[in-house]
Amino acid sequence: MGYITGHNRDRDSYQLIAALAEDNQLDRFVTDYYEGVGPSLPSLSHRQHPLISPRLVSQSYRAFFAQLPYEFKRRIDKSTDFPSYRVEKALGKSIAAQARRNPQSDLLIYSGSALWAFQGPSQGRRVLFQYHPSPHFIARTLEGIDELASWRPWQQEAEVLDPALQDLHAQEVALADLVLCASSLTKAGLLEQGLAEEQIKVIPYGCPPITQNPQGPADPTCRFLFVGQGVTRKGLHLLIEAWRQAGLKGSSLTVVASRLDPEIKDFAAGLENFELKGRVSQEELTKLMEEADTFLLPSLLEGFGLVLSEALAAGCRLIASDHTGLVDMNLGPELSQVIPAGRLQPLIDALKQAEESYDPQRPYRQQALEEAKALSWENFRSQVRQALQTS
Repeated sequence: MGYITGHNRDRDSYQLIAALAEDNQLDRFVTDYYEGVGPSLPSLSHRQHPLISPRLVSQSYRAFFAQLPYEFKRRIDKSTDFPSYRVEKALGKSIAAQARRNPQSDLLIYSGSALWAFQGPSQGRRVLFQYHPSPHFIARTLEGIDELASWRPWQQEAEVLDPALQDLHAQEVALADLVLCASSLTKAGLLEQGLAEEQIKVIPYGCPPITQNPQGPADPTCRFLFVGQGVTRKGLHLLIEAWRQAGLKGSSLTVVASRLDPEIKDFAAGLENFELKGRVSQEELTKLMEEADTFLLPSLLEGFGLVLSEALAAGCRLIASDHTGLVDMNLGPELSQVIPAGRLQPLIDALKQAEESYDPQRPYRQQALEEAKALSWENFRSQVRQALQTS
């Protein structure tokens, strides 16, 4: 027997599920929508993976319809909160229903929906994929770490506002036989939760196939790029103030923020050599990463920061905090600078150093692409299978 798995949407490009399918260990994958199963929705045609056959996928209509009201509302009010609890509960119950049909199958479930799946009738092993640090660990870590916390009434994280999230997480962890995660920071939270060292396996995320487009002409401007949610946990407010104080004259900063705290938007007013973008197409995002010299992720806390891998595969140098997956990527100083999370001056210094070391020919780009090839999704999938076999 193999594994019954499940997660909502196209998390991590389906790579965790593909790791099982690639080795014929996938019994069933339960998700909200997968292209090729049931009626086709053109707007969701990207929800598929070549290694995962639709015949091995079951759609959770409970989870799909639980998030439909959100999808309608967010077109009117972009600040509408995603109904995470309802969606994950619906998905978890759908996974449990699959386990009732195949009780001998093992379970490999993403955190959030794992509780209801683990409480189901499965007689197999229960493996949790903890893609994000535990809520209590997030709340505790964020206390006192942010040097700019008192500057404005920034939006707070759900984990800080809703202590009940920790109860769900604690129950999932207590039921798990093994926990996989993508970063040493997430592992630290699991150890704090009481898990034993041998119950946790850290498998850093992989990189997508490298960008094949040739490098353009030498650019006299050192282009910095940030992509992510425009909230304090991502450190965007720190980046804005660091950019203001660094006063770089030969550089530009582009911020792509799919969601933006209004306080941060107002905080960025008047910045020079700065462009703020909302959600962009995949084509435009690829172009921005190819043009960027240095990618920035000064997060206060990340489960990994998959966008770091994407930027490396586009040939970027990386600056990120020690609370991101950059620590686990083990890149050399030519390609990476790890800075303390929540602190302003080290970020200012890193920006200045990146501009000073900038070479318009970007000779380090080829090294970045070679590292991305080594840190591939194929390698990630192999490590997932190895962790499951040896634990």
